[in-house]
Amino acid sequence: MTPTERAMAGRTTTARAATARAAADTAETALLSAIRDRLRAGRYDDAIAATSDVGALADRMVAALPSVKHEADELIGPFYDSSSLAAWRGVSRQAISKASAKGDLLGLKIGDGTRIFPSFQFGPAGAPLPRLREVLALLDPDRIDPWGSALWLNTVADEFGGTTAAAALRDGRHDAVLAAARRAANAWLADA
Repeated sequence: MTPTERAMAGRTTTARAATARAAADTAETALLSAIRDRLRAGRYDDAIAATSDVGALADRMVAALPSVKHEADELIGPFYDSSSLAAWRGVSRQAISKASAKGDLLGLKIGDGTRIFPSFQFGPAGAPLPRLREVLALLDPDRIDPWGSALWLNTVADEFGGTTAAAALRDGRHDAVLAAARRAANAWLADA
């Protein structure tokens, strides 16, 4: 690479970093504004007054943000790692591991052997989607293909009114999702 090419590559990298930082700054400003609006509504006054450690509260709020970057972000991400998910939900990493092993959470193994957890499977307070365990048991009872289950749950489908199975669960359309999961599992078994 010539000195000119190196300089141009360096400028391109710097420009990309500046664009990414500007986007992050815009999102940060919007997030802080939304939090401020909710706090000023007065609904949380008692909780804030009772908080002795604002830093710990801020840590927990930030832990709610999925932080794992993965090549599947556009399809089924963003993702949590077990540490950030445990911090957000206020439980131990062992509790997260146990919930994943039991099929209560969808944990996806990545190249280095660790598990990541797609954020779509959680409600605003960190609880798993209603009936998620049943859906996962129908789709993949032997837990052979959790990535396939994640894709199925997060793919827009006409049978859910142009939304995803995860959104349908969130909206309380459990029976429709369970029926669709049964059909999908039967179709997959027939193809095997």
